[in-house]
Amino acid sequence: MEKLIRVIKDFIKCIFVGSCISFGIIVIVGIISLLVSKFDWRQSLEVVRSAILIIGSLGIVLGALLILKKRKEKELQFKEQWQKKYSVFSYRIVVIVDSFIIILYGGVIDWLIMSFIH
Repeated sequence: MEKLIRVIKDFIKCIFVGSCISFGIIVIVGIISLLVSKFDWRQSLEVVRSAILIIGSLGIVLGALLILKKRKEKELQFKEQWQKKYSVFSYRIVVIVDSFIIILYGGVIDWLIMSFIH
């Protein structure tokens, strides 16, 4: 039961980190695309959606490559500090879960575009 609680805590931390990354991407890409498109917010929202989905997908590919990487890698340098933040999840799993959270935000933006704009 204790391990399940630790997994849930780690998952909640991943949701928070993935949300922060997503909002950062949304703000940065949104501002740049608004300036480039001369404040056309529909085009800007589509650019943000595309950026979120691309970055999330690349994160999942990176996580998969980290999992498939040979086990010959040396031990994580900051393992003790990592275990203070995440007691169960490895950095590979955190990358994958955060990438899924980012893609979920892209899906929400896509739903908003399809439901309310078109």
